[in-house]
Amino acid sequence: MLAVGAPLIERGLDDDRESVTAADTGRPSRTPPEVPDEVVVRCEPTGIVVPVASVRPQNDGLHIRVVNTLSVPTRLRVTAARVDRWDSGDIEIPAGEYRVEQPVPPGEVRIGCEIGGEMQRRLIELVDPAGYYVEPTLDCEKADVVALDELRVEPAQQKMIRATRSALVPSLVGSSDDYAIEAPRGYPTQSVDAATVNPRVQVSRDREVVAFAEVRGEGGLPEGPWTTVHADVCNHVVDEAAGGDTTSTSTPADTGGGSAGSAPAG
Repeated sequence: MLAVGAPLIERGLDDDRESVTAADTGRPSRTPPEVPDEVVVRCEPTGIVVPVASVRPQNDGLHIRVVNTLSVPTRLRVTAARVDRWDSGDIEIPAGEYRVEQPVPPGEVRIGCEIGGEMQRRLIELVDPAGYYVEPTLDCEKADVVALDELRVEPAQQKMIRATRSALVPSLVGSSDDYAIEAPRGYPTQSVDAATVNPRVQVSRDREVVAFAEVRGEGGLPEGPWTTVHADVCNHVVDEAAGGDTTSTSTPADTGGGSAGSAPAG
C-alpha cells in the first residue's frame, strides 16, 4: 500500500527514472458513490496535480481533462499498472486545456505528464460500478487460434479498418461483407482511434469475435500509413486455400493496449 504523499522512484517504460507519487487523498476508495466520471490532470511548473484518487469511466473509457499551464506543449502518458495491459504512448498536449479519452481497463492507472524534462506520474484507481468494461476475448477456444503473420497492406492505408480489410479478410472464408471490423471489445463505444502503442482492431462474423488484428507502419512503427497486419484468428474462419500462412498459437492477441499519438479512425 502506498503511503499518503510518499514519493517513490520507479523505472518508466522507456527506462528513465521517474518520480511517482500517490494522489494527495491517499489510497483510492472503492466506494462508487460520488466518484467523478472525469479526472482533471494539471501540468504545472511546480509539478503534476491530480486532486482525486478514484474515477469511474464513461461508456467509451476514461475521460481526462488536462490543464497545461506550462505555456509550452507537453506529453501525457496513460498506463495500466498491470504489466502489458495498456499504454497510450506519448500524447502531445498543447498549452491550455485539452481532453483525452482512453479505453484503459479498470484497475490501477498511472497518469503522467512531462514537466521540466521529467515524466511525473500519479496513481489513481479506475472503478467501473456500471460494468461498462468487458474483457476482449475471441469467441473460440485458445487451442483453435492461429496466427497470420506479416500480412501486407498493398497499397498502404491510412485507416486501420481499411488496412485490416485489405490484408486480412482475403485469407478468411466467405466474402468481405461477412466481416465487421471495429475497435476491440472493451467499452461499448470506445473509439478505434484512441492513442495506444498497440493499435489493433477486432474482426467479427455473425456477431462472434473471430480475430484480433494488430497493424503496423513501415519499420514496425505503431503509426500510419499502415503496411502490415498481424492477426490471431479462430481457425474455423481461415481459408487455407487462399494461401493464409498460419502458425498455431495458444494465446489470443492481448487487446489491452499499447500508439504514440492516435491511430486514424477507420
